Amino acid sequence: MEAHGSEVEKYRVHLLLGNERNDEIPLRHLRSLQNNDGGFPYSDERGKATCVNDTNNNLHLITELELDKSDVCKKTVEYLFKIQKEDGSWSENEAIKAYIPPFWDMPNNPNTTMWLTADITNVLVQLSYKNSLAVKKAIAFLLKNRDNNGKFAGPLHSTWISIGIFGQLEGRGSDIVKKALKVIEENFEKLKDGAGNFAWCLECLHAAGIPKENSLVRRCIEELVNSQQKNGAWKSGDGEEFTVSITINALNVLKKYRVW
Repeated sequence: MEAHGSEVEKYRVHLLLGNERNDEIPLRHLRSLQNNDGGFPYSDERGKATCVNDTNNNLHLITELELDKSDVCKKTVEYLFKIQKEDGSWSENEAIKAYIPPFWDMPNNPNTTMWLTADITNVLVQLSYKNSLAVKKAIAFLLKNRDNNGKFAGPLHSTWISIGIFGQLEGRGSDIVKKALKVIEENFEKLKDGAGNFAWCLECLHAAGIPKENSLVRRCIEELVNSQQKNGAWKSGDGEEFTVSITINALNVLKKYRVW
């Protein structure tokens, strides 16, 4: 990772190993990248149109690095509040169609809107915006798009992200969380599409307060540990360029669950 990672990825590893903080390293990067509207450009490439997915990814990074008091965080959250739809959802920016985004980040796609709304809501709750009007509207949207079995609409991601949201808001023993956990367990084979799914699911389970002893947590940890490659890295289903990032994500959540 030291040889291939970006400056920010190397800093993430630096903190992961318990070394001294230097907030100026990631803040310098984020400030230089952030668009004037407060969002972040498609694929984090300067000069490109603002992408809601990449904006959300950088807000997750801000949360991980505990930069929630920064000007960058404030501008990012203000941007997301501003573009939220009246029904409480977040949709991808139409302008990124010019870059031919992957199907899961396609503007005007209900599946994209559903998982994006869930993921943005999750990070806003972690940033202590749970009582904001934006989060309350988003929660109403998510619950409106939940079936009788407890599955949230869109890809399976929507359901495991929602476990993180409602675990924080209503507790891990809530009916919403219990039903969603059952949905993930019944569809566990669908997670086996790369280490990223297991790491992401575990992040949400941890946010919800689901303990290591839980059967779903144990299965995800086992799959994640067993998918580590001989060189120590984890392979991303999205391409080799994401190897460093997914490896850090995996190490991060395994550390949270005290696997190492």
